[in-house]
Amino acid sequence: MSPPHGAIWYEVQHLKDYAQNAVIITCSRTPSVAEGWNAVFQAFPDEPWGVYCARDTASTPGSLQKLAGHMWNASRDYSIEVALMSWTYPIGGGLYNSFGFTRAAIDRFGLFDENIYPAFFEDNDFQIRQARMQPPMRVQVLPDVIMHHGKPNEQGYMSGVHTPNDPNNEEQERSMGSHWQERVEINKAYLNRKWGCQDRDFGGCQYQTPFNKTLPVWCAQQLL
Repeated sequence: MSPPHGAIWYEVQHLKDYAQNAVIITCSRTPSVAEGWNAVFQAFPDEPWGVYCARDTASTPGSLQKLAGHMWNASRDYSIEVALMSWTYPIGGGLYNSFGFTRAAIDRFGLFDENIYPAFFEDNDFQIRQARMQPPMRVQVLPDVIMHHGKPNEQGYMSGVHTPNDPNNEEQERSMGSHWQERVEINKAYLNRKWGCQDRDFGGCQYQTPFNKTLPVWCAQQLL
């Protein structure tokens, strides 16, 4: 979590009032998505599984209990390494707005690329790396775990990262939107160079190793 500001901070703090064993990790500055994921995975090395979800997603009734059942089974029989949810609306660009990850999968996969800053395309990098692992990661979409992201028939959906703490500050909102769009283009270009992809065709990337082993890169496995 970034330093205390905004409604999300207080919502998360409220978890301590009714949730057992709630731990909130704070940072001196706002972390990137990859940094946040890595911080949590490293803070709880003994947990057999975990779940990531974007802050603007919500599970349907009963889905979290079903997800827990799947993940406990997977941590014992290794049937699933990455669990993906089913979504009510196709908003937000894909399945990786939430996913479950077993400890065995983290140990095999490593950490996430913190060069992708502050957000966008972490999931694409995740998928590209999965496809190059041997043996391939065991990824499964869970049809009985259903989540919301966005609203029905919503065309102009923008996540909370584009919204200033003051909802009436239109100038700041425009500035934030421009900044985030710039980062989208920068991160897309980085991913294309890293894996030899063309635009957003991440299924047809040419390289089997980052930058085709021609440039030094941040290596997740070095931190494990």
